[in-house]
Amino acid sequence: MATRLAPVPRTAVKLLLSGAAAAGIIAIALPKVAGAEWSQIATVLGGLSGAQLVLLTVVWLAGLWVQTPALTAAMPGLTHRRALLLNLTGSFVSNLMPLGGAVGTVANWRMARTWGFTTAAFGRWAVLTNLVDTLLKFVLPGIALLWLGAAGLEVKGSVSTAAYVGLGLLTASVLAVWLVARDDRAVRWLGQVADRVVRRVRFVRPPEGGYAAWASSFRRDSADLVARGWGRMIGGKLAYAALQAVLLWLCFRVIGAEVHPAVIGAAFAVERILTMAAITPGATGIVELGMVGVLVALGVEAAPAAAGVLLYRAFIFGMEIPVGGLAFGAWLVRTRGRVTAPA
Repeated sequence: MATRLAPVPRTAVKLLLSGAAAAGIIAIALPKVAGAEWSQIATVLGGLSGAQLVLLTVVWLAGLWVQTPALTAAMPGLTHRRALLLNLTGSFVSNLMPLGGAVGTVANWRMARTWGFTTAAFGRWAVLTNLVDTLLKFVLPGIALLWLGAAGLEVKGSVSTAAYVGLGLLTASVLAVWLVARDDRAVRWLGQVADRVVRRVRFVRPPEGGYAAWASSFRRDSADLVARGWGRMIGGKLAYAALQAVLLWLCFRVIGAEVHPAVIGAAFAVERILTMAAITPGATGIVELGMVGVLVALGVEAAPAAAGVLLYRAFIFGMEIPVGGLAFGAWLVRTRGRVTAPA
C-alpha cells in the first residue's frame, strides 16, 4: 500500500512561490535594466574584503539601534533592547512573504502581550511608528529632487515621478492626520460606521461601549503620546534613515564606485517609496530594478550600479531574515508556555 505524503502547508507554498518570483525578477530583469552581465556584477562584488563587510555590518546594526528611541517613545515602558527585538522580528516575518507587514505586526503584538503591554498600547505603538515612518518616506523624494537640482545634476523622470507621487501621498496623509488630530469628529464617525457594520455582519464582538467610543479614546491617548514623545519619534526615524543612506553610500565606496551623494540620495528616496509596493517579500525585485534604473539614468556605470544595490539590499533586506529569525527563535524558547494564540 502506497504511503500518502502529508500535504504541504499553504504558507510554505506561498513562501516558495513568492521567493521564486522575487528571485526570478532579479535574475532575469536586473542585468537588462542595468545593462551589465551577471559575470560583470560578480566581478565587482568579488573584490570585497572581510574588513569591508564588517564595516557595513556595524553601520547596519547602528541604524537599527538608533531607531529604538522612536519605538520606545511610542510605547512607554518598552526598553531599547525589546524595541530592537520587535524591529528585528517584525522585519523577519514581514520579509518572508508578500504583504507580510500584517503578519509581522501580529508577531510583534504577541511579543508585546507577553511583556505585559495591553492590546491598546500596542495598537498605538504600531499606528504611530508606522505613521512617522510612512510620512518620512513621502518626504524623501522631494528632498532628493531639490538636492539633485542644487548639485547641478540632470533630474531624470523616475526621480521626479517619485517626488510628485510622494508629495501627493504626503499631502493626503497630512490632511488625514490633521482631521484626526484636531478633534474626535472624524474618528467617531469612522467608529460609528464600524459599529453599524458589526451590528449587521456580527462576525466580531465590538469593544465595550462600541467602536466610536473606543476610537475617541484611542485618538486622545495617541495624541498624549505624540505630545510627550514626538521629538524622539521623529529623531529616531530620521537617524535610522540617515544611517541607511550612509550604508548605501558605503556600499558603493567599498566596491570602488565614486557616486555623487545627491545621486545616492535619489536612489535611496526611490527605494523608500518602492518598499511600499510589497507585492513580493519586501518588494524584492521591484526595489532593486527601480534603484538600478535611477542610478544608471543618473550616470552610474552599469555593473557597479547593480553590484552596489545588491550589496545594500543584502543588508537592509537579506540580513534581517537570519538575524531576526534567530532573535524570534530565542524569544520563543524563553517564553515557551506563555504565548497564546491571537484572539
